[in-house]
Amino acid sequence: MTTTLPTEIAPLAHVLADTARAMLMESFQGSYTTEIKGDASPVTEFDRAVERRLREMIAEARPNDGVIGEEFPDHQADAEFVWAIDPLDGTKYYVTGISLFGTLIGLRHGDRYVMGLADHSARSDRWFGVVGQGAGLNGTPIAPRTCSSLAEATASSTGPGATNRHDWKRMRPLQRACRWCMFGADITDIGSLAAGDIDVIVDAQYGEDDWAACAALVEAAGGRATDWDGNPHGPGSDGTLLAVGDPGLLEPALEILACSP
Repeated sequence: MTTTLPTEIAPLAHVLADTARAMLMESFQGSYTTEIKGDASPVTEFDRAVERRLREMIAEARPNDGVIGEEFPDHQADAEFVWAIDPLDGTKYYVTGISLFGTLIGLRHGDRYVMGLADHSARSDRWFGVVGQGAGLNGTPIAPRTCSSLAEATASSTGPGATNRHDWKRMRPLQRACRWCMFGADITDIGSLAAGDIDVIVDAQYGEDDWAACAALVEAAGGRATDWDGNPHGPGSDGTLLAVGDPGLLEPALEILACSP
């Protein structure tokens, strides 16, 4: 299905990403305050500062749009267009001086995720896509690669420390069914799948500020993204993510997840 967006939305997404990148890189490896949230994940003053600024920019440019973020309450979440923002994806890397972090920006139109952007701040790489219009890396078109079976696939997951024991046990058989499984790629794995470098992503405990950009970017590139039950992502999704570059891998991957404990 081709998505037609208001002409100002894609340029605005890139301006938002430029702003986030500049703010994050200005303070990277500097000194700042880190707090530990209720879920034991870290948050810095820059998570909040970046999200606050992006919300202000959206409100200035498109005041009727909604915004869902990681650090502040939802705003107009039932609007026709809703932006989903993770201002600093990979905060643990950021606070430990490892350059594996960035910003995720997604857009929901009604109940469909139609635009996804993943910006790797330190590497100056940006994956961007609109469903039905294709995807690109730094402006160069990209697409997933063909992969005939899970046995030939390279998979990626965040790692055991980022999810609960039940979800980890459920995803392990799928990870093992693939030729390789990489861990800890975070901001890069969704772009790597869209660009044909890996084939499968299986993860859990995502928020809408994560899965909105991820699902839209994968679908824009030509892959498939669902929850672990094969349902398209929506505002009420359960936080699980299965993404495949080759659509033919979706059903066998779902079968393994369905049979997992």
